[in-house]
Amino acid sequence: MKLHCMNTSRLPFKGRPALQSLPSKHNSLFSFRRRSTQQSGNGEQPTTQPPSPETSPQLSSSQPEPSIKDILKSAHKQQSKQQSQRVQPQSTDAVTSFFTRRFGIKAGLAWVAVLTAGVLGEQIKTRIEQAEEESATQDLVNAPVITQKLPNGLEYSYQDVKLGGGQLPRKSWLIVLHYKAYANGELFEDTYERNKPIVTLYGSRPFTGGLNKGVELALSTMKAGGQRVVTIPPELGFGEKGAVLRPTLHVPGKDGRIPGNSTLKYELELVRVSIPPS
Repeated sequence: MKLHCMNTSRLPFKGRPALQSLPSKHNSLFSFRRRSTQQSGNGEQPTTQPPSPETSPQLSSSQPEPSIKDILKSAHKQQSKQQSQRVQPQSTDAVTSFFTRRFGIKAGLAWVAVLTAGVLGEQIKTRIEQAEEESATQDLVNAPVITQKLPNGLEYSYQDVKLGGGQLPRKSWLIVLHYKAYANGELFEDTYERNKPIVTLYGSRPFTGGLNKGVELALSTMKAGGQRVVTIPPELGFGEKGAVLRPTLHVPGKDGRIPGNSTLKYELELVRVSIPPS
């Protein structure tokens, strides 16, 4: 008995026209399911879900993900752009900013006026004090030589040339000092020649330039604007070792050596005494 097998491949597929008339989206879905069926026949797991646009190789972006540096840079640019668009002025004074925010710009301007008046008042006060110091100074002629004896038995002597009318120096206060210094009669320091006085904190250590304990003691009883000639023994000066004058930032040409056991003589002028800025 012969069985005749019908070739079904030649039969017309009734659903084919309907499938051909479907939109392209449905055709793609149908093609995807057919490929999945073929893959399952080869031993692979069938795929029941179409690939999402995020995982599709055709839709994935080829650009690398931005780094943290790029993100921060972009945020900084955005912040700078926002700040540049602001027109509101900001004062560096906290009190002025507070008054401006709380009571308006008029209150802030009023506070600025108060600060300005205070600064001008301080300047006027300084000018008045300087004028009073200058008027209170007194030139002396043939003043007596005064010898100061210390509790440890050491002594130094001085002769006033001009009595100052300003303040006495205090520890950690700023002093501006002009002087000529001699060791055994030989000049080793002259601030007048270089036109650069010594500016230092009174009582600070180590001593600046050619200063020493004897000079500090002589300055303790001088007022700003005064001038004095001081004679200092070696024990209150540089002792047996002497000293070496080395160049500094302000005096690059400073050079010389002070012999040991030298008797020192200073012509001092205390130009200014003031409280150091905080």
